[in-house]
Amino acid sequence: MIDTGCKKHLLALALGGLAGTQALAQVALEEVVVTASKRGASSVQDIPTNISAIGGALLQQTHAMGIQDMARFIPGLSAVNNGPGNEQIIIRGLASSAGAAQVGTYFDEIPATGNGGTNVSQTDLQLYDLERVEVLRGPQGTLYGAGSQGGTLRYITNKPVLTEVEGAIQADMGTRSRDGGESYAVNGMLNMPVLDDRLGFRAVGFYRDSDGYVDLPDLGESGTDTEETYGGRLLGTLLLGDRTTLNASVWYQNTEVDDQPLVNEYEDSRPGQVKLPFQDELKMYNLTLDHSLAFGDITATASYYDRDTFFVFDVSQFVPAPGSVNQNRANEQLSAELRFASNFDGPLQMIVGAFYQERDTSSTSIGYFVDTDTGLVPSSPTSFFDNRAETEFSNEALFGEFTYQVTDKLELLAGVRAFRIDTWSQANEVETPFGEPVGLKEPLDSEGDDVIYKFQASYRFTDDILTYLVYSEGFREGDANVINLKTAGGAPVPGGYAPDFVDNIEFGWKSDWLDGQLRLNGAVYAMQWQDIQVALLDQTQAFEYIINAGEAELLGVELESVIRPRALPGFTVRLNANYSEQELTEDTPGYTAGDMTAGRDGDRLPDTSPFSAGVVLEQQFDLGGYDAYASVDASYVGTALTTFSKRSADAREYGDYVLAGARLGMYLDNWEAALYVTNIADVREPVNWEVEAREGIPDRIYSTQPRTVGVSVNYTF
Repeated sequence: MIDTGCKKHLLALALGGLAGTQALAQVALEEVVVTASKRGASSVQDIPTNISAIGGALLQQTHAMGIQDMARFIPGLSAVNNGPGNEQIIIRGLASSAGAAQVGTYFDEIPATGNGGTNVSQTDLQLYDLERVEVLRGPQGTLYGAGSQGGTLRYITNKPVLTEVEGAIQADMGTRSRDGGESYAVNGMLNMPVLDDRLGFRAVGFYRDSDGYVDLPDLGESGTDTEETYGGRLLGTLLLGDRTTLNASVWYQNTEVDDQPLVNEYEDSRPGQVKLPFQDELKMYNLTLDHSLAFGDITATASYYDRDTFFVFDVSQFVPAPGSVNQNRANEQLSAELRFASNFDGPLQMIVGAFYQERDTSSTSIGYFVDTDTGLVPSSPTSFFDNRAETEFSNEALFGEFTYQVTDKLELLAGVRAFRIDTWSQANEVETPFGEPVGLKEPLDSEGDDVIYKFQASYRFTDDILTYLVYSEGFREGDANVINLKTAGGAPVPGGYAPDFVDNIEFGWKSDWLDGQLRLNGAVYAMQWQDIQVALLDQTQAFEYIINAGEAELLGVELESVIRPRALPGFTVRLNANYSEQELTEDTPGYTAGDMTAGRDGDRLPDTSPFSAGVVLEQQFDLGGYDAYASVDASYVGTALTTFSKRSADAREYGDYVLAGARLGMYLDNWEAALYVTNIADVREPVNWEVEAREGIPDRIYSTQPRTVGVSVNYTF
């Protein structure tokens, strides 16, 4: 039996705190357990798949608040910042500014698809009370379906403990360097058994409030980009006998930003008389039933995903007075999956299943002239643009992966997914870019089916060295163009665009050396991206639509390592690096003047850097009889371009900088207190670039966050 003190020790680790010198010393090379293979829990080192897992302890120690922070420590993972709570997640440089998400995102068993169209975005989940985050690199189409072209990101929560009451509360306060603005965060968790060993609930809540640092001198306002994020989740677990478990969850998160942090380059201000508020409200529900048989496990899961977003775009350069386009986008999605994972006696194992998903998306974009005193739409506005569109989407699939243990060292795998996608959409239509609607476009009704495959051979040389060679495929669905113009530059606007596909060949290895003091994992890959979904500008250079165009090749190497030398007790080094070349192998079509995306054979893909790397140094020590720790982290972001080539007048180069942070903490019984600093050097560099189309209008950027110094306190019981 585990005594109470040990239970609290383990709880602190699960909550993402660092629970003492001995536990910290074991974190680096311990067997991290994941469930990404859908075959139950397995050690990362025992799965012949390119996967990284970040535990809650490391997320806490590096003060990781969202995907941007987490991306610094996973090779091949990056994120384009489109403002607070609004990210485009990229794995292996597979980046497109248009179409559906290219990284599958899962919250436990809930598939959370990003908004499609020309505004790719995914919710940035608050990283509190997570057991771990799993990152699968490379196409995962056979098991995870549409959207997992570059890889899959899985957020795994801590589940209810059925035997005792547990809880935690965390408070965080930080101060920024340049403007003295402050940020506050309060998080809490309560675990409550209801029926001992049968039924329990786990409730999580979070709240974050951040001052703004962006000034709008033309409106006479400062600190306009304030952010407020709040929400929580409730998880319940019910044991229905010895073999059956029912898990239920309800999630909610809401982010409200008064003004997007878009600024002039190397400044904390921007001109103009338009504010850019943003809101992202997310609601999710899930039921998952697991039943264990003598020869395998059956899992049935159903999810409902409801996301509403509100964007504002400044279009003052295209209209005679300051104006904005306000876009409301609603995304409702129902998903269900039934699968069986075998546990046969013998060399053959399998996982087979069926998947169904339907999604309804509606988009309303209305242009208004703003009140030049407030920068917002007045109570009695004048409109100059109206675009409305609806899309209905369904996806049906059968999938399976079959493994055969040829010898105790050699294993072969074959996977397949057969899917069918149906799409219906309709939008209104206008004759001129900012004209009034003249009717509805003809509905677009399309359907298609296809089959994708995976083949893999893995070989275990020793208990500590595993290698694999894999061929895998991934895809993302097509959709309709919601732009309401009849023509773009004299050419008809296509009604929609087709799926695009990725083929991947990869050799990888996982290895432990020096009697457990060194872990070295890596992979070499070559990917072919076909029928790329590309966004083009219409003749006004104000609106985008999507076509399928060209092919690209992506070659790369990924490395990650953990070092824990016995000669330096309590000292751990974590390293990661990624080098890749991403370039077109076909010209994109030479469309109309003003097309910012057209590229030629040999051009590099936009928003991708050839090299990135990260390091975390940790030291645990005794401080006056109490456990303490110190950590330093640094990450390098390589150079990227906003377009395919420097030839374009809209090409902007960004990146090539280092971000560093540090944390010092100690434990006093059930308390943890820590001091931290982020962006130590107060680096001010673009992380995303909004290129203005008209001459004389300055570009605007999303910048690295200013240096922040803060304190965090955590209490567990």
